[in-house]
Amino acid sequence: MSVVKVPDAGGDEIKLLEVDGHLYPPSSVDVIRGIRDLPIRDDDVFVCAYPKCGTHWVWEMARLLLSSDTEAVIEKDELMLEFIGNDVIEKFPSPRILNTHCLVEQLPRGVFEKKCKIIYILRNPKDMAVSYYHHHKKLRVYEYNGKWENYFPFLMDGKVDFGSFFTYLKDWAAIGTTHPELPTLTLVYEDLKEDPLPGIRKLAKFLNCEKSEEYYLKVKELTSFKKMKAAKGTIIQATDGASVMYRKGEVGDWKNHFTVAQNEIFDRTYKEKMAGCDIKFRYTV
Repeated sequence: MSVVKVPDAGGDEIKLLEVDGHLYPPSSVDVIRGIRDLPIRDDDVFVCAYPKCGTHWVWEMARLLLSSDTEAVIEKDELMLEFIGNDVIEKFPSPRILNTHCLVEQLPRGVFEKKCKIIYILRNPKDMAVSYYHHHKKLRVYEYNGKWENYFPFLMDGKVDFGSFFTYLKDWAAIGTTHPELPTLTLVYEDLKEDPLPGIRKLAKFLNCEKSEEYYLKVKELTSFKKMKAAKGTIIQATDGASVMYRKGEVGDWKNHFTVAQNEIFDRTYKEKMAGCDIKFRYTV
């Protein structure tokens, strides 16, 4: 349980926090260890995804639907379990939309007792990989300045915060079997990019807060990449002033980074690691 510097394939180091055998972003050991003990309310909602899969986007959709407040600017990191202590989260008014990149069994114990609603997001892992690379390079706290060619094998080996995305995907894919009592809605990033309205309607129904079609169109507008980057893009900035959390938000950007060899390695490794786990991704829209 300490700050560690993990070298990529080229020797460039990334600064992470290791707690009980798991890797996290540089945060607080006490905050990480307190996650399981967070007191949970009946109306708490959780947004869960591997990093760089659209958590900010879907969190904002859920906030707009549950609160009907189109004026407030609230950052989802104010309710992120890995960074905010339980004492602060407990003061937040209901309904709370909590969010995390943790594995299922790392969620607060109360989630299973209260049978909280969970919104789970999937994104094709090639675009996720590219986005995570830029995230690690741009966010000062990681102190990372490696090259994509050296980052790629590093990510494939799961040496990043929140570990292997293969492990994460399989863990969450099994939630219907491991925890059938938890009401879970799965949203797919690529589907939302193609047309967010069906996903917004589905989300509203899941949260029991159905609205007018006019309001759904407003949610679509306010959660567009352009609008969200303008409203929140300056909250977390890179050293060059660029937005860390809102870079491109596209489907297919992986083609600008993956070499033919890397793509073949990825496809082969994915087939091996994910055998028996039937998740179909779209890598273009």
